[in-house]
Amino acid sequence: MAEEGSRFVDQHLVKALAHPLRVRVLDLLNIREASPKEVSEELRAPLSNVSYHISVLVDCGCVQPTRTEQRRGAVEHLFRAVPRSQIGHQDWRRVPRSVRGDVTAATLQSFMDKAVAALKAGTIDGSEDTTLSWMVLSVDTAGRARAAEILAAAREKLQEAHDESRQRMASSGESPTPLIVALAGFEAAPGGRANEEPDDADGNG
Repeated sequence: MAEEGSRFVDQHLVKALAHPLRVRVLDLLNIREASPKEVSEELRAPLSNVSYHISVLVDCGCVQPTRTEQRRGAVEHLFRAVPRSQIGHQDWRRVPRSVRGDVTAATLQSFMDKAVAALKAGTIDGSEDTTLSWMVLSVDTAGRARAAEILAAAREKLQEAHDESRQRMASSGESPTPLIVALAGFEAAPGGRANEEPDDADGNG
């Protein structure tokens, strides 16, 4: 991102993390468009609190109003998260180191919540193309940089698939399928089996 993008990350995404409910609201609005009332009902949080946090997220530039809809005699405003603001986006790694732990915690919690919910609902194994794998690599400095490049390229390709799908659905009217895709690359904790040289790096689940 350019310098303006860096300021966006430092000033706005950090502010978005300042309250746990705000993180949950942003997470939901990345999945789908919704009104404050719908968010309130899904998160089981007071409507006034949800409305306030959506307002803050709009001010942060993380959420934008999309349209209004007439429902039960009232006009409801619908919102959706803007691109690159979803919890776990790599841009969040650019926040100051002092708050990076909060970013990591929010990212892991968001992913685990979705994974557990999919496991309980049976959707995690409901399709033949489900991918669930992890691996331990032994790399030098150059290998670590190469792994980061591969992950970045994969992330861009996935974003392309997302954007292309939204364009097609705008014409076809097909309902979207929320697909959870995770990419991770981090140094293992000292000690333990994670640091052993694997015979086969693939840890498919």
